[in-house]
Amino acid sequence: MRFQAIWIDRKPMRSPGKRFFSIMFFLKTLLFVAMAAALAPVGAGNGADEVQLPGDATPGLLHLASLVGPENQNSFHPEQIAGLLRFIDAPKRKDAMYSAKPMDGASSSYFDVDVRMPLDDLLKYTFNPRIHGSASVPASLRMAAWEKYEKPWQSFPRVWELFDPNGTPVLIRGMETVENTPDLSTGGYYRYTLFRTVILFRSGERRVVISLAKQAGPSEVGKKGYILGEDEDWDYFYSGEPGLDVTGLGWVKSYMLESFGISIYFESAPAAPGVRVANLKWLRAGWSGLNVVRSEHIYSGLKRFALTTQQILESPRLPAVATLEDVCQRISNLTEAQIREKMQAYRNVLLARTERLNGSARKSLPESFWNDDWWARMTREEMESVLVLETLKVYLGRTPEAEVRSLVSLPAVQLPQPGG
Repeated sequence: MRFQAIWIDRKPMRSPGKRFFSIMFFLKTLLFVAMAAALAPVGAGNGADEVQLPGDATPGLLHLASLVGPENQNSFHPEQIAGLLRFIDAPKRKDAMYSAKPMDGASSSYFDVDVRMPLDDLLKYTFNPRIHGSASVPASLRMAAWEKYEKPWQSFPRVWELFDPNGTPVLIRGMETVENTPDLSTGGYYRYTLFRTVILFRSGERRVVISLAKQAGPSEVGKKGYILGEDEDWDYFYSGEPGLDVTGLGWVKSYMLESFGISIYFESAPAAPGVRVANLKWLRAGWSGLNVVRSEHIYSGLKRFALTTQQILESPRLPAVATLEDVCQRISNLTEAQIREKMQAYRNVLLARTERLNGSARKSLPESFWNDDWWARMTREEMESVLVLETLKVYLGRTPEAEVRSLVSLPAVQLPQPGG
């Protein structure tokens, strides 16, 4: 999940006297105002009233927080989250932005969507170890990969097969590395590690999956990212250069400091297959003791994340699970020479797409975009992510096959026809 988070790392000047401290306070005030403006969410909240989650949901939130991270190895007790599930299952005010009480000084926000897909199918797309971790959330995540597992798991399992018929909860614990896409307001993107816990259980006749994520420490320094065109195009450039893509703030060293997220997948009644996907996130970030992240910033990120997932999973052009698994496997099997050749083709594709940008947007692209060295330094992980994304865009009808034929023309993969 992606966040709008700022942490400024500056070394103070060595100059005594009250005048120095007055100047520094004035500069910090100006920077705080600039940061608040840079973090202003795009369309977040739309003036909606902020509403607190009901009181009987709080015990469930605290219980779930006690289940993720090395110091939190408690047993899961489903009865403790009954109030939280009632809130998730209930209708919501369309003019309200829901949030929970602050946790360790962190602001929060909540957002849910209904996905018209059986739970088993949703899990096969979103929790499938054979499908690239960002495939269902390309507007929010560049990559996501589990790297460590706690016993008895040696690798990430096929979770849709793990529901106990007797209702005994199943817990999967481990660690995941994540890198998000450029922020809508600041252009910053971040790489960080999460402690993860996934819980599967039954609430009456309905199955529930809970995914918990707690940041395992500050992120790597934020880097300048660029959205090429509209965010809905999913065309991003990752410069690798520390800073933000905001006039006057390009020098900023920013970090995501602390976050805790809860995602709950609540199965609808068997007679009407579907899943309510609820996301709740806390985030604390700032500089010089000031927390610049507000609930509306988090709401904007959650909305971007959830609506993209809903649109992909409900698309009539969504390829079969087996097809996406095959795509990811074939990309993984490419030799180094083959995948480097495809990156040269991808570079030409991006260059052609920038021709459609307006003049100022094209001029704002960094020098690294035009630099051969940047393309030569792309990691295997980054190159595979590009190919999965571009193939998905063709399947969903967001990119003409002819435009990227040299990227996605993999053997035995049949691209869908319009309206198919």
